[in-house]
Amino acid sequence: MENRTNLKRMIVIIVYLIIFSTIALVIYLIKSPDPSCSDGKQNQAEKGIDCGGPCSPCSVISEAKDLIVQETVFLSEENNLHDVVAKIDNPNDVIGAEFFNYTFTLKDGNGTVIATSEGSSFILPADNKYIAKIGIKTSDGSIPASVEFSVSNVQWSLLKDTAKPQIGVYGKKFENDPAGIGSRVEGILRNESIYDLKKIEVVIVLRNENNRVVGINTTQRDSIRAKEQQSFQITWPTSILDNVQKIEVDPQINVFDSKNLFI
Repeated sequence: MENRTNLKRMIVIIVYLIIFSTIALVIYLIKSPDPSCSDGKQNQAEKGIDCGGPCSPCSVISEAKDLIVQETVFLSEENNLHDVVAKIDNPNDVIGAEFFNYTFTLKDGNGTVIATSEGSSFILPADNKYIAKIGIKTSDGSIPASVEFSVSNVQWSLLKDTAKPQIGVYGKKFENDPAGIGSRVEGILRNESIYDLKKIEVVIVLRNENNRVVGINTTQRDSIRAKEQQSFQITWPTSILDNVQKIEVDPQINVFDSKNLFI
């Protein structure tokens, strides 16, 4: 009799375990994200982690060269605020980074970190670009002596079926306010591509006769239709007293995201 009771108990336990396991599996399947080419797992018939099969070829991705930081600059403004810019280069001809994290680190003369600013960006194949942050505040009013720029979590990808967007910049002009309050740059952006473009980020870098950076700023446009041109003007609250000899305007569109372009 006791053996039968124990057997029944065992059967009940096994049934409950099966039921709970089934429920847990269903919950996991419902809540777990769909496989993708950036989930850090080898799935969906991939030949490696996030490459091969439906993703980019493994050989191309695995041979990607690191992004190159060509220049980093900081400029101190009023009210203990500082503008920073980095110029980076992608040495890879056929693959770009659809996503990466970056960090600007400001240090004082002793090498102590006094401020950091983080963000994320992208870079197209065989391209170079500026990344800028405006108005970083240092702790306790500390004065920076240097700035560092680092990149992490780079997600390489082929830019499939999409050409690099072409945006021309015309009529660039720098002026100081006649009243001595502020400076401005104006010009015209023209979309030379066959695509309508959305979310255009623009970085502006001013250089003097010695090629030293004397001004950093950013602006953006929500959209520019194919072959359309738009004027832009961006201002600085204080006058830039250096002799500005070069105006660099860098329009950037993340075409890895198909929502940012359409015919």
